[in-house]
Order: sequence, then C-alpha cells, then structure tokens
Amino acid sequence: MRLILLAGTSFAITQGYVRNVPSLIRPPFALDLSSAKDVWILPTEQDVSNAVHSIVEDAANKAIAEKGSFALAIPGGSVLTVLSSLEPKGDWVSKTTLAYVNHKCVPNDDLSSAIHAKARNMFLDRWGLTNVVTLDGTADAQAEASAYQAKLEAIPASVLPRDADGFPVFDLCLIGVGDDGHIGSLYPGRDEINEASKWAIGVEMKSPPSISLTLPVMQRAKQSVVSAAGKSDKYPKGKASAMRLAVDDEQVTPAEFPACALRGTTVWIFDEPNGSEMPSRQRATLDEFLAH
Repeated sequence: MRLILLAGTSFAITQGYVRNVPSLIRPPFALDLSSAKDVWILPTEQDVSNAVHSIVEDAANKAIAEKGSFALAIPGGSVLTVLSSLEPKGDWVSKTTLAYVNHKCVPNDDLSSAIHAKARNMFLDRWGLTNVVTLDGTADAQAEASAYQAKLEAIPASVLPRDADGFPVFDLCLIGVGDDGHIGSLYPGRDEINEASKWAIGVEMKSPPSISLTLPVMQRAKQSVVSAAGKSDKYPKGKASAMRLAVDDEQVTPAEFPACALRGTTVWIFDEPNGSEMPSRQRATLDEFLAH
C-alpha cells in the first residue's frame, strides 16, 4: 500500500525522486494511492447509466430520511447525458440543493458553454429542480470562485453539513474524469490540486476560465462516484487507459494524474470498453451491483 501523509508539508514520489509539495488536504489524512477497492465493470453503457440512477435516488432518499434534504454536486460532460435519462421517483427533487463540481465562467444561459444551461435544457427543467447554486455569469474566475464559496457557505449546515475541518459534506458528488486525469477543473501539473483550505477556486488555464470545487471537498462527500461508459469510432475503448491510470497505476501521483487522489473515497463504475484495460478486475451484472 502506498500512502502519502498530507499534513502541512508532504512529499510526493514522482518518477524516482522525492519533491516537497504543499499538502493536498488538512491533517490528519493519509492519501491512499494503492489500487482502488470499489470498482465495478458492468456489461453495457445502459447498465452504467442505470447504476448511477440507482445511486442518485438511493442517496437522495437516504439523505432526506436522515436530515430532510439532499445536497448533490455534479459536473458537466457525459454525466449530464447520464442524468438526462433519469426520471425521478417520489418527491426528492423538491428537497434537493444542487451545486456544480466545476463550471466555466460564462453567462448561465450560454447553452454552448455553461453547464447550468445544458443541465436545465437536458433535465433540470423537466425535473423541476430550481434550488441550484449558480455562478454570477462573469469572466472573472477568482471573483466567481470566491462568490461561489460564499454561496455554499450560506447554505445551512442542516442542508450542507460541515466536517470537523469546516469543509462541506455533500450527500453525493458525481465526478467526471478527463483523458488527462483532470477532475472538475483540477488539471495535472498545476497548483490547484494542492489547495488545502478553500472550498472553490478559480482556474485560469483555458479561455474562458472556470471554477472548481477543491479536492478536499470532493473527497469529503458522503458518497462520490466516477462513471465512464460509451465508445466511438475514434475511441473504441472509451477512456479505458485513463480509467486504468485512475484506479490501478500505483506509480502515478495526484500531481501527474489528479483522479488517482479519489481512489480511497470513490465508487468507480465502468462499462466493458472502459474497463477493458483492467482484465483482472471482476465483472458484474447490473443486478449484482444493485444487490451489493
């Protein structure tokens, strides 16, 4: 088991040498970089979507039973497509507060770039989910991140609990992983992955810039899920290589491949193409996943 203790100052082991880096999260917390344990490889893309649907509804119902509300965080990309086919059962939507794991700093009605606009178009309006923490719609990433954190901080702890370190604890956080291992807008080779105290940060890597929840926030969710499914002529195995690096390569570090920092806290769900570079991983049916 590879453990990196992240406390005040820590050490990352990268390609044979040790370098001093800022801690990723507040002490005491050991970042487990051994292979992920909670990995599911299901037969089809539809199975993965159905599994995520089940997780969302189960998490919502459990949270509402416990505290009367459901705090959900979502990214953009393929997760929006997965959620677009979910038809909510019961009334959990009316008791849901939704935040974004990351979002470009653009007007909220920009259907070409704004995750919020896309989510409204694809499912939020149909669901009737209106309690959404949105950006102010400016191009100023740092101001948007500060404002977004302030909006999250204004949510009562009865709805969005805080842990002992003062970080928010979402009931469920759905997280996307890019081919380069980025999670939210935390990209490899950049300082944002090391942020240890803020809830949200501005990322000025691309134009337009974006905001992102920080790694400590993603890690502290009661439940976090990464799903990868689907393929194309260009990518016949989907994101298989990236998923293998994310869950199994014990030599990679969060600085090189941020998604590996989620191994110890996340449920990973892939279809067969996206799990194809993990032949030793056990396969399961959707029914087996739902029954576990």
